[in-house]
Amino acid sequence: MSEQNSFTEMIYPARFTYKMMGDDTDSFRDSVKAVFVLKEVIDIQERRSSSGKYVSISITVDVENYNELRSFYEMISRIDGLKYHL
Repeated sequence: MSEQNSFTEMIYPARFTYKMMGDDTDSFRDSVKAVFVLKEVIDIQERRSSSGKYVSISITVDVENYNELRSFYEMISRIDGLKYHL
């Protein structure tokens, strides 16, 4: 099953956790949080790398449908300082 099929076949609304890794800066953190400013955040976790250069952020929200899920991914992909996201 392809990634898109697994997301389109999910039962919505669904609780979903977005995971991002990027530069350990206030700007990166603020940009990540700004993506979800209109959603009720269920959980947010941050973890700094051992070198202190990067931070991983996991944010859990309820998404209403596949289009909303994809929309968040698209906004995340445009964040300055983003290195990786799941």
